[in-house]
Amino acid sequence: MKTIVINNQKGGVGKTTLAVHLAWFMAEANLRVLMIDVDAQSNASDTLRHYAGSTLAADLFKPGIRIAPREEGLTLAPADSSLTDLDRSNAAAITTLQENLALASDQFDACVIDTPPSLGLRSVGCLVAASHVLAPIYLEDYSIKGVKGLMQTVIGVQRRYGRQDTKFLGLLPSNFNTKSPRQRTHLEQLLREAGKYVFPGQIVARDGYAEAVAERLPVWKLKRRSAQEAGREIRDVLGKIVAQMNETAHGA
Repeated sequence: MKTIVINNQKGGVGKTTLAVHLAWFMAEANLRVLMIDVDAQSNASDTLRHYAGSTLAADLFKPGIRIAPREEGLTLAPADSSLTDLDRSNAAAITTLQENLALASDQFDACVIDTPPSLGLRSVGCLVAASHVLAPIYLEDYSIKGVKGLMQTVIGVQRRYGRQDTKFLGLLPSNFNTKSPRQRTHLEQLLREAGKYVFPGQIVARDGYAEAVAERLPVWKLKRRSAQEAGREIRDVLGKIVAQMNETAHGA
């Protein structure tokens, strides 16, 4: 089972939109997908509530928890308010998620984890469990300045917990306003200064995403023209994510 963590310590960068669409995309490809919502705001859990299983995300930080897949291709381990207590729990819980996912590895092909916009025990535990990490970023000043800290966090967790085999797929420009000269300039700056860490694609800001989340459907299943355009764009990005996960899984 490949485990991809969608991570950035800043809010409003499109983590949840990306995570739920990646889970839908993989499930449509007939993969057995486990979606874990570790953000106590529960936005991913609300969007994917039709797929909720019997195991809460918080339970997966307790020893010896086995999660059973639903008959459909997508299984959600939903968030609840108890997640916030995990950041005050014993540091041993950091590696427990990884251990429980290992127990589930024969039941699922892929796991997608949506993380909170903060660096606490939950987020560190998710980074330890990850085989792949992807960081959506918003192309504004405050977000660009945080890129270095984000990279240091990912690398620091890898070194401390011996997870140098975790693959960082890159920084993914998200909610990108292509008509904004400022954001285009920031993208150019990002490519100049951290080009090798930038994912080859962008998620363009479109109205269809808000409607998709509200309707609890992938954006490509909506009828409006703008949603269909958004669907084509994000499916291209999601296809690249899955392809890179498969490449790194085979040692490429």
